[in-house]
Amino acid sequence: MKKILFCCLAMVLAFACKHEIPFTVEVPTNLVYAPSISSIIKGAAGNSVKPSIEDGGGTISFSITSGVINGISIDNTTGVISWNNTVAVGNYSISVTATNEAGSTATTYQLIINNTATAPLDLVYSPPSSTMVVGTAGNSAIPSLNNGGATCSFSITGTVPAGISINSTTGVISWNNTVAVGVYNLNIQASNSVGKTSAVYSLTITNAATVLAPSSFLYNPANSSMVQGTIGNSATPTINAGLGTITYSFAVTPANGISINSATGIISWNANLAVGLYSLTVKATNSAGIINTSYTLNITTATSNGQVCFSSEVLPLFQSYCAQSGCHNSVSRKEGVITDSYANIMKGISANKPNSSKYYTVITNGSMPPNGSAKLSTVQVEIIKKWINEGAKNTTCASAVCDSTQITYNNGLSQLFATNCNGCHGVAPGAGNVVLSDYASAKAAGINMKTNFLSAINFTATTASKNMPPSGKMSSCQVAQVTKWINNGCPQ
Repeated sequence: MKKILFCCLAMVLAFACKHEIPFTVEVPTNLVYAPSISSIIKGAAGNSVKPSIEDGGGTISFSITSGVINGISIDNTTGVISWNNTVAVGNYSISVTATNEAGSTATTYQLIINNTATAPLDLVYSPPSSTMVVGTAGNSAIPSLNNGGATCSFSITGTVPAGISINSTTGVISWNNTVAVGVYNLNIQASNSVGKTSAVYSLTITNAATVLAPSSFLYNPANSSMVQGTIGNSATPTINAGLGTITYSFAVTPANGISINSATGIISWNANLAVGLYSLTVKATNSAGIINTSYTLNITTATSNGQVCFSSEVLPLFQSYCAQSGCHNSVSRKEGVITDSYANIMKGISANKPNSSKYYTVITNGSMPPNGSAKLSTVQVEIIKKWINEGAKNTTCASAVCDSTQITYNNGLSQLFATNCNGCHGVAPGAGNVVLSDYASAKAAGINMKTNFLSAINFTATTASKNMPPSGKMSSCQVAQVTKWINNGCPQ
């Protein structure tokens, strides 16, 4: 028997030496910094932890693709982010991309430089709950925290159930196999020399392996911003599976080029995805129930350094939602404000300081656009914030690949309308009785007002005031996409 085994092994080795066994490199996934935030005092150098990543079997190279600041760098081999003692006070959102031979994945690291220590903020466990069968030990993930630039200590306040403890340095909650059946809502406190913050972690111990509906479902980060033509994917979501087997899917079929792994929940996109904002609703299902969460993908045109593009991503938002007749166009000039160009917009923007930028704060506090008008989405507000944090530059982007061959409302048009049109046509009845913020209304406008619709976007309307958008004609690519969509019967 031994002789037979030896002969078989020898044959395998001989084959391996003579033949190249094929090996496929896959796109990397799960790029995670834990924690993903550092808060320090000005004048202190430091670095992040080394990120974890599934390399797909390839060689990984790390780079900072946006948020490039003097004094901040990354080790392209390890992914460790470093900063020296010259970095100015500010809140820096650093986009990190990990690339191998098959593609790339990205995540965001936040660096906060304070003048002085402040109370801690944003204590978050991901997921914020666990369900376990009695007799099973376990622990939470490491929480994320803005420590205010000072060392924090973690504790459980109130009565601590027997068998449950917390690591005062890391914030990891642990429980042993003696914890009794029950639901434990644990009040966690993080304290530094200035103040404290708190969060609740929920631990459910069940009598038997009874499947409960899933809970605490989220992606961290819950968004990605990629340059068109780049393959990428999300991180693996965290979820309290309720002791069941989870299947992931999209609640609404997304644009062509976006897919999800039903077993892991990883969202992937290919290089052909059109420029636009994609708001995805992801559904997690087990035998006891369903829970939804959101993920946002922003595909941008190429700039020299991957930053937000003013000309195609920011300017259209101000023009559509603010520079309207009766408000802030060059004719109405309400309160002396015009938002139709870079020069005019910058009168209410402080570079690198979103919270000191008048036009940003009136958007975030809900006073603008006014009640009854279409509001900017959370994603659109984040784009403006990111642009300001990157220096509020007047960037003009390189032309992206124009794809009008597979345009549908869900695949490109809804994002195009949201950026360029919904300021006037986002809330019923809409200017000219046209609403473009939902498919049924947009289809009705495209079919019932086809001639006027096409002449408006081509700037061939009978009067100039009927040309749309009022601030200026869309790009030839965008006009071609809308025209193709209307001529094809306005497919969803």
